[in-house]
Amino acid sequence: MSLTEMNFAQNFVENMGWALLHSVWQGALVALLLACALSALRRASASARYAAGAAALAAMLAAPALTFVHLDARSAAGGASARSSEATWAALEAGQSASDGDDGYRRRLHEAGGATAGSTSASAPARWWTARGVAPAVRWLVVFWLLGVLVHTVKLYGGWRVAGRLKRQGARPLGAVWEESLARLRLQLGVRRAVRLCESALVEVPTLVGWLKPVILVPASALSGLSTQQLEALIAHELAHVRRHDYLVNLLQSAAETLLFYHPAAWWVSRQVRAEREHACDDMAVAATVGGALSYARALATLEHLRAGVGSSSPVSLAVGADGASLVARVRRLIGAPPIAPAPRRLTPLAASGLALLALACVYAGAQHAASGAAILDEQMIEGGDAAASGRTVAVTFVAVPSFRPQLNSIETTRKATKKLLADMDAHQIRAVGFVGEGQLGSEDNRVREARVDLLRAWLDAGHELGNQTYRHMNLYDTPLDAWQENVVRGESLLRRLLGERDQKLRWFSYPYLNTGPDAETKRAAAEFLKGRGYSVHPVTIDSLDFLFANAHQEALRRNDAETARRVADEYVPYMERMMEFYEGLSRDVFGREIPQVLMLTTSPVVADQFDELASMLKRRGYRFVTLDEAIRDEAYTQPETYTGEWGVSWLQRWGYTKNGALRREPYLPPYMRQFSKGEGLPPEERKQTRD
Repeated sequence: MSLTEMNFAQNFVENMGWALLHSVWQGALVALLLACALSALRRASASARYAAGAAALAAMLAAPALTFVHLDARSAAGGASARSSEATWAALEAGQSASDGDDGYRRRLHEAGGATAGSTSASAPARWWTARGVAPAVRWLVVFWLLGVLVHTVKLYGGWRVAGRLKRQGARPLGAVWEESLARLRLQLGVRRAVRLCESALVEVPTLVGWLKPVILVPASALSGLSTQQLEALIAHELAHVRRHDYLVNLLQSAAETLLFYHPAAWWVSRQVRAEREHACDDMAVAATVGGALSYARALATLEHLRAGVGSSSPVSLAVGADGASLVARVRRLIGAPPIAPAPRRLTPLAASGLALLALACVYAGAQHAASGAAILDEQMIEGGDAAASGRTVAVTFVAVPSFRPQLNSIETTRKATKKLLADMDAHQIRAVGFVGEGQLGSEDNRVREARVDLLRAWLDAGHELGNQTYRHMNLYDTPLDAWQENVVRGESLLRRLLGERDQKLRWFSYPYLNTGPDAETKRAAAEFLKGRGYSVHPVTIDSLDFLFANAHQEALRRNDAETARRVADEYVPYMERMMEFYEGLSRDVFGREIPQVLMLTTSPVVADQFDELASMLKRRGYRFVTLDEAIRDEAYTQPETYTGEWGVSWLQRWGYTKNGALRREPYLPPYMRQFSKGEGLPPEERKQTRD
């Protein structure tokens, strides 16, 4: 099965399972509302009560369908991204390459990513449920439901076959006298459809069979045991069913019972519908025949006596809602007697549904309590300065200091973003390392260049450190090693001067695009070269599509589209939280624990705008900020990694690849943000359409 088919099948089954689970409380609520409605309509006509019951049953059937559609719509965007990524990931795993420009290696890796918890539909259900393994149980719930539907469908089909045989076997037309009576009753009831009247030894009560060609079957015992007036009244009842198209409605009702077989409230509602249907037909029969309600009630009582006398000798009983108990209830209704009290200590389906609703409410409340309790505990730990108890630490680093894509930012914009970023880091007590590409500072205007250099001094004055990311940000994958080494050396001059002004040494190096070489030999030679120049490598463990948010945000600002810029910014922190979740899980899978993380960000306006919220999110997740020196003291950073190739990936991906031989699929961009990214972060075919 392809990735497309697997994702579609998984989403379909999970959405259906959640729709079934939600239908439990939805159906119970509908049944409760119907009970209230029937109580309010106790003096209304049977037809009005029947309409209320039918509407309730339709609502119970529609609720899970609408829930499924809603869940499916929420997961559609995630499913589309997963379907479009299959070809890209096949190329990745095969080690193939393509040229999508400078950012292609990272963009294609992320756009091929599958969803982590909470990154799809949306689907999806609350993260609390998924984290505790309820999702697999939901899928088994669908299997159980399908098996139940199959069993009830077989039973329904069997009943339909038996009804068809009743029309053909042992049924013979009655005499001309009864045909005249039938014609007269049809006229009185307004039944225009042709109806046959036959005697049958296979039924116990007058029974209507068929919709397009209806047949009323009269038991032989009724012909001999009932008076003509009584039998005409019972035939009028069956003609009322024809007039109301009840045979077809009953088939649809049986189909609804098949689909909702698991719900006690559905069966209770269905019984109310059948009972009120019989009452409505009783009222029509009384109005169409002589003798009134008392005479008709006596006919029903006599029929019940005849059924009891027949016992179980008749092979089938297919009367529409006419079992013994319903006949007694109908008689008591017609003569105005109070209904029989239900048997004591019997749990009714409505009560069972109420208990089910209560149980679900308790489970949900418990889940919410646990989740909110955990959130409160996290807040208390953070406020009390005890976030370290969670064991999570993170070092914050920046590339493209002081300005990401400086050609799009005026020096005033860069100065403003730098000031806010440094202030927010100071407020959260963060000491970062910023990596500089001297060639990106610009040389066309010395005043602008010197202004950017002054911003580098501001970074150092604020207590942060600067590192080298080569002069022209050259990718080692497609750059000859000697040219790349020359570019590294060229990127040192300004940094050594600025650091020397503060008696500091240049010691950090960040591989551009996180690419450490196209092959093992180049990788080894580059590492030895950097070590020989006294560098420590910037080992990024959390590598995101931060730069795509920056691109989309900067393009919106360039167009003076403030609303779009704000909406893109609003997507940034939720996306970064999904990235944290992903890499936390990857760390546990690779090392069996969460190691100190190294987060790489860009110095873009969107990051400056959202950094305070980003830092707060990290604290909420239990992170304590440490320096890059402190983070890499963990023994995990001494582990070898053998990954080479076109793709620049995080060190956690590298360690995972060295251990398992495969890269892990990462979360992809939010659909809303992607539509403003000029195709970046989209699958190739969608990217082409966007640019066209």
